[in-house]
Amino acid sequence: MDAELDIRLKRIEEMSALAAKNVLSIKEAAILIGRSEKTIRNRLDEIPHYYGGTGLVFRRDELEQWQCQVKCTPVSV
Repeated sequence: MDAELDIRLKRIEEMSALAAKNVLSIKEAAILIGRSEKTIRNRLDEIPHYYGGTGLVFRRDELEQWQCQVKCTPVSV
C-alpha cells in the first residue's frame, strides 16, 4: 500500500511542477499528454517541437493545442 501511495504522490508532484512550466522536456511532455517518450519520438513529424540547448523541447501551449486537435478530429469510417 505504501508503494502505491508513493507512486501517486510522485505523480502529483510531477504534475504540480509541470503546471508552472511553459517549455517542457520530452519526459515532461510525455507526462502532460499521457503518452510514452517513445510514442512522442515516433510522432515528431506531427507533434510541434524544437531543438533547444538541452535537446528536444516542447511548448506547453502548442502541445495542448495539438492534443486537442488529435482528440477532437473525427475519424472517417
